Amino acid sequence: MGQLNLMVLSGDYSKIHAAAMVSMVAGSLGQTVDIFVSMEALPAFHRDQAVRDTIAMGPVARDVVEKANGNYLELFEQAKEMGEVHLYACGLVADVKEWSLDDLSPLFDDMMGVTGFLGKASEGTALTF
Repeated sequence: MGQLNLMVLSGDYSKIHAAAMVSMVAGSLGQTVDIFVSMEALPAFHRDQAVRDTIAMGPVARDVVEKANGNYLELFEQAKEMGEVHLYACGLVADVKEWSLDDLSPLFDDMMGVTGFLGKASEGTALTF
């Protein structure tokens, strides 16, 4: 199976949750998944719950959280446990926010810029959330 490259840019809970589900399924099927988290999505991966709570949630996202115990961080963690799934935090956004990897979820394998990620993602399918 080929490489799957995800760019998670939106601060919308539904898109982040969808990226987590795609990552988990692809990883469980043996696909290598590289995920670059940038822009409005990066606060959703902060260690501080108050920062994570700033992401937008529509009515379906609220139902997923409430009724299906939806938690995108747990889904990304399961994806990493099931297969070759790697998460990379955007260095530019982290610099602007004055965050280090220590401020972010331990899910991240590293921090890098767009150029580094695009070099890594030169093959395979690319999706943006």
